[in-house]
Amino acid sequence: SGVKEFLERNVLFGNITFDSIVAGYVNATAGNTTAGDGNSTIGNVTLGDGNSTMGNITEDMTTFAELEAEDPRLVALDWILHQDAMQLEVYDDNLSQRYIMGLLAVAWDSESWDRCGAVVEDDAENMEETGSTLGNDSSTCTVTNNATGLVQIFQRWLSDADECDWYGVLCSGGFVRSIELAENNLIGEIVPELGMLPFLQIIDLSSNCIFGTIPSSIGQLSYLTNMDLKDNGLSGNIPMELFNLTNLVKLDLSYNVNYDGNCTRFDGTEEEIPISFGLEGMIL
Repeated sequence: SGVKEFLERNVLFGNITFDSIVAGYVNATAGNTTAGDGNSTIGNVTLGDGNSTMGNITEDMTTFAELEAEDPRLVALDWILHQDAMQLEVYDDNLSQRYIMGLLAVAWDSESWDRCGAVVEDDAENMEETGSTLGNDSSTCTVTNNATGLVQIFQRWLSDADECDWYGVLCSGGFVRSIELAENNLIGEIVPELGMLPFLQIIDLSSNCIFGTIPSSIGQLSYLTNMDLKDNGLSGNIPMELFNLTNLVKLDLSYNVNYDGNCTRFDGTEEEIPISFGLEGMIL
């Protein structure tokens, strides 16, 4: 099917800068498609135009074969190839988007989420103990709005449903526009591939256990208007690329110092979060 090769070229590590591509690595003949041989080049670009969105590879030519077995990118690849009921092919418009959304679920330990994370087979009892509530079947969850009392049913992350129907996700025209997962016990780093969701406008990951640095690939989200990362364990510098986001109205990085979250993964291990961000109270 060529799905693995397609994702290596188009999504892995979120590199979509054409200048980083080694000339001749991919067939860049406009519109050329090789079907069924594992070497699809759908959506090829004109060499040197600086605006590649397909056919790209990582700057260091990293492939899935070079990743550690526990790397979230490799785990997400296994999910979309062997576990996802949709079984998308390279010609499916939402292949890259669905892979990236699956990667977010894996990278942020979705089995440990308080609401609507992935279901572990034969572990419904553990899921209820962690705060999740089953809906009519294992692919759905119910969430009660504490302010209004309104009960809503959502599709779980990594369920067979369209990724646009997953909890906290808002789409328009089939493209992910908003990811809002505040106060949901997300544990992990912001993967560079998040910057590959080109129409993303809102990111709210506040009050979770998000650590590591802010990837520079976020600077590729030209439609981004709001990004709320407050009350996490982020470290490092603010990428200069974020200053290119002309539509960005709000950037909240407050309370990323003296972080004292209870970061317990689904397997029971504790995540130690280094405290070094030093940007408490910063709201742009």
